[in-house]
Amino acid sequence: MNFRLTKTMKDIQWSFISLAISSFVHFLLRVVLGRELGASGLGLYTLVFTIYMFGMQFAAFGIGAALTKYVAEHNENLKKVEEFVSSGVIGSFICGLTFGIVLYLSSDAIAINFFHSPEMVHLLKITAFCLPFIALQKTVLGTLNGLRKMNYFALLNIVQNVSVFALSVVLVILFKLNVTGAVFGFVLPTIVMGPLALGFIKGFFKVPSKLFNTVLRELSWFGVYVVLTNSIGLVLSQIDSLLIGYFMNETEVGYYAVAVVLIQGIILLPGAIQRVTFPAIASYHGKNEYENIRKLIKKTLAKTFLITIFFSLLLAILGKFLISFLFTEEFLPAYLPLLILLIGYTIYALLSLLEGLYQV
Repeated sequence: MNFRLTKTMKDIQWSFISLAISSFVHFLLRVVLGRELGASGLGLYTLVFTIYMFGMQFAAFGIGAALTKYVAEHNENLKKVEEFVSSGVIGSFICGLTFGIVLYLSSDAIAINFFHSPEMVHLLKITAFCLPFIALQKTVLGTLNGLRKMNYFALLNIVQNVSVFALSVVLVILFKLNVTGAVFGFVLPTIVMGPLALGFIKGFFKVPSKLFNTVLRELSWFGVYVVLTNSIGLVLSQIDSLLIGYFMNETEVGYYAVAVVLIQGIILLPGAIQRVTFPAIASYHGKNEYENIRKLIKKTLAKTFLITIFFSLLLAILGKFLISFLFTEEFLPAYLPLLILLIGYTIYALLSLLEGLYQV
């Protein structure tokens, strides 16, 4: 009896591979930085990286997610896909450039007035340069997701994250550049990968016609809702680190960062599934196949629930051992935040599966 994987199952595999490798590399990098920089250095890096994440959220202004929806809905209409992709690339770069300038000009206010950390100023200025290129990557990833070319989607994510890890390790360990080296470690690969990523969708890029403004307006309006929705989630997930940095100090942020990085695996599988179900749901929605949407959600939700609960319990039991083994005993104060975060992240992991339904 031959067992053949469906297109959806293959896409989930690629999505999971992408997230698994990216998360593992992200985890390893935090272990290296924690050991090399200590709690204070890891805390400073975490605050800068948090601002970088907000930049990722706003740089493309949701155009990447909008492309996933519209490309999936019009995947049989090449001309329509070309219009959306071409408008999305130009519009996202303009948005990214705008937010990059804003971050650069506001670096002093953010670092000194909010975090009371003068040494953060130049780190934020460095980060600002990569925002336009983040926007390009978001556009490409959104298009590939909509086309359901998850093998290319995975490849782009993996190369980006492995490059960040390799360069960060070289700059921090070999060149002794400390936190500055770690920041250059994620900025430089982002700047390089942005233009290179366009090669994946060059066949869909045409000189914008008179429809440019109309199509970009449609993408932007959808992007507004995506940005608002995702921004609320990002604020809720990152406000803790930001407030710890504001009211306490970088060392406390470092402890908390260890708890967060250990818990990221809880949302790994749901995140991989959601990336695939979103374009699938959009495609079904465009064809009015609502029964298929119901079956898809019902099938994935129950299985993901059991797996998530199992790994949550395992992490709660082995938490102290993992912290001391991976990060040294200096970071053991991270165990209590880890237990508290487990409750919220377990629930969020399950709810994230339904995001694709409400964004269509």
